[in-house]
Amino acid sequence: LGTSVGYFLDGAVHSQLASGGNLSAPFPDALQEFKVETGALSAQYGMHSAGAVTMVTKSGTNQWHGDAFEFVRNGMFNARNVFALKRDTLKRNQFGGTVGGPILSNKLFFFAGYQGTKTRADPSPTQSFVPTPAMLAGDFTAITSPACNNGRQIALRAPFVGNRIDPAQFSKPALAIVGRSDFPKPVDGCGLVTWGNPFVSNDHMAVGRVDYQLSSSLSIFG
Repeated sequence: LGTSVGYFLDGAVHSQLASGGNLSAPFPDALQEFKVETGALSAQYGMHSAGAVTMVTKSGTNQWHGDAFEFVRNGMFNARNVFALKRDTLKRNQFGGTVGGPILSNKLFFFAGYQGTKTRADPSPTQSFVPTPAMLAGDFTAITSPACNNGRQIALRAPFVGNRIDPAQFSKPALAIVGRSDFPKPVDGCGLVTWGNPFVSNDHMAVGRVDYQLSSSLSIFG
């Protein structure tokens, strides 16, 4: 079951109520520690019998601390796959940093962090087939020929004769779609078109925390 594993962040439940999976976790540079427990869990985890994942975000201290990072993946750094015609075009940049320190020494502290991830990739070529001008004119002899069917000849069933269809029988809404100026044009007599959507993704994550030490035995954070 999805709810058999519990996720907790800074002492609070960090699970999706619908699926039982985890919500987004702080990126590694903003994470102080994590713990994974399996098997016989204590009663505090309730119905989460299979396992528990607890995470704690970093907090500020009396000393200033921070870091910056960038992780790069780029197709220009990669060798071409032996079976590929060209190198991949993936461009992935993951960057950010953290900073933490005192607002009031020994009393009030803060921590903040940011991570951005930008991914770009050219579309993967996908093959589809659309009506050719000959088909729109009612002539299906090319699309049914062995050249378009792996060497197999196809004959349209009756009442069609000679692999031809009266264009008057075509769907008017379909003809309206095919007639649009942005409808893809086939590159051969079989109606082949090659297309793809470029992959573009921009993800941002910000983490912030403030700790207040009221006394040696009492503290609060948010």
